[in-house]
Amino acid sequence: MNDLSNESKSTVESTTTDTTTDTKAETITTTTLSPDELRRRRLEKFSTGSTSKSQASTSSNDTSDKQLSTQLSNELATCQIGSEQTTLNDGTSMDIGNLATADTTTAIGDQRVLKSQHSTGDKRSYDINSNKTPKEIIQDNQLYDDGNRNGTIKKRKSENLLNKEPEESILQRIIHLILNITDQNRLFINDIIEMSLKRRSKSILSDIFLRCLVVAQTDLIKSLIGNNSNYSDQYDTYLWYFLNIYARCDYKSATQEERDLIEHCRLLSVRYTLIYIANNGIFLDSWNKTIKLLDILLIDSCPECLRTSFLHEIVKISYNQEPKMKACETLVRSILYRLRQTYSQANNFTTLLSLLSTLCESRNGNDRPVCTYLVTLNDWLPEVALHDGKSLQRMTLLSPIFYISCFAEDDIDLVVAQLEKINEQEQDDDNTPDFSEYKEKQIRSTVQSQLYTARKLMHKIVLAFFSNISSRNAMLEYLQKFIQFNIKRTHLTVDESQISGDGFMLNLTFVLQQLALPIDIERVDLSYPYYADDRLSIPKDQSRLYSTQEEFRMYQENIQKPNEIRFPTECVYLALHISHLGMVSTAKKPQRRNNIIRELNSAIKNLEQTQGTWRQTPIAARHEAQLERLKAELKVKMRKIGNKNQCH
Repeated sequence: MNDLSNESKSTVESTTTDTTTDTKAETITTTTLSPDELRRRRLEKFSTGSTSKSQASTSSNDTSDKQLSTQLSNELATCQIGSEQTTLNDGTSMDIGNLATADTTTAIGDQRVLKSQHSTGDKRSYDINSNKTPKEIIQDNQLYDDGNRNGTIKKRKSENLLNKEPEESILQRIIHLILNITDQNRLFINDIIEMSLKRRSKSILSDIFLRCLVVAQTDLIKSLIGNNSNYSDQYDTYLWYFLNIYARCDYKSATQEERDLIEHCRLLSVRYTLIYIANNGIFLDSWNKTIKLLDILLIDSCPECLRTSFLHEIVKISYNQEPKMKACETLVRSILYRLRQTYSQANNFTTLLSLLSTLCESRNGNDRPVCTYLVTLNDWLPEVALHDGKSLQRMTLLSPIFYISCFAEDDIDLVVAQLEKINEQEQDDDNTPDFSEYKEKQIRSTVQSQLYTARKLMHKIVLAFFSNISSRNAMLEYLQKFIQFNIKRTHLTVDESQISGDGFMLNLTFVLQQLALPIDIERVDLSYPYYADDRLSIPKDQSRLYSTQEEFRMYQENIQKPNEIRFPTECVYLALHISHLGMVSTAKKPQRRNNIIRELNSAIKNLEQTQGTWRQTPIAARHEAQLERLKAELKVKMRKIGNKNQCH
């Protein structure tokens, strides 16, 4: 038995050494042989090696044959025909003789086979030391490839899908969601979509906007608008469509590419809105289309983004294009035109003031372009208006923002509208004193809140001009002119055709008081009224208490004037002076009117009581004419004071 074992050992050792030497020789020659020749020799070696092993031991040879056959099939399956590098790797790393002699070499070979299968995407994978069925082996190997995925094949498929996800899919989504172009109404852009593979998405979107702008079919644009409950035929179709595109651009996207396209659509909607407004270059057409744009912005259901960010974009584009700020000027003038028409409609008036405030607050760095541009226009302070307060109120550019008023001399419609609204809501118990008092309080509170809201927006607009360095002096001069030409309001007898209205002056007073409210009094120069170039327009030759004109002149010469008068000083004194002209004179007007009514009643009563003495005299006709004139004047005064009481 020992002899047999020794003989078998020597046989195995000799076989091993022979195999090793053959393997080394083969390794040396692989570098010079072609891939097909190398594969043929290895097949021959496999057949001879399996025969020599079958003569040594039957049980061990069966297992070795299975392993070698499996290894060879895997090697042939994973080998790439015509790839020299793969063939060389197979020859140097996956030696069949080594796999037959050592278990460790077999394990290393198995790992390399698995790696090669993973790199080549082979669907066949087998475990050499396993007795599982081929289905179970495939499932196990798929789990082995990637624990977090469903296998390399699925991973490859998902990667291919991501790589093949065309840019048109994002573009199609933008066209459907933002432009509202569906399969039913996309016939007019089919030629543009067919070119999408050859062009950038932003260029395609620009072409679609241009196609929508130049198309001559209004019904087609209406189909793009869709079933919008807010749409009406009274609004411009193209403007409605472009504004709706801008409103739909506010949804969030997960990908940067889609966000870029959405931002591009937002910018295109603003640009093509301006192009549509100024398409023909004719002022009347541009003016009418701008008015239609305002009508859409005045709708109660209009999105807030159209009243804020949309207007900011208009200012930015108008600032960068030629002629500079021309489109923005047309929009501002249309807002001021609407303010003159709707100052008795509080809701529309405050909405228009909000739009103008948004335009004035738009920034370009540290500059506010709208404020800088408006003060350079000829009608900012026209020469023809520099005569009296009423001319300033009617002809200056910004005067419509101060028009809203509840005084009978200005407009009583603001109070009448509230009264009609309450009468429509409540029709029972109209004659009871309690209900009449309730209506009076409700009207007063409603009108006061509307006036306060409008005046706060006026303050924001004026503050924007003061906050802008290039328009600050122009706004100070504007307010100074109103103070200068309304000094007559403090006189005992006033010609109301030469001064600004009470409501107008109260609005200016509120704005200046709000501007002066946050100013620290320590920053105010108390000697400002005595400077020769102050903005208060106080005559310097008036007599002063406790001083003569000569003493005042000497005092004025000895004052140390600063090099530069600061804005807080001018703002505070302008607020004090306009409060005297606006609020005080307005409060004294009812007292003067009551005195006039009292005098008229007394004169009428005296004439009626003495009627028996002068009826038979020659001057009877003159007294009768005087009596009729006094009664007519009293009637006018009573009607005004009645309207005044209704307002308050």
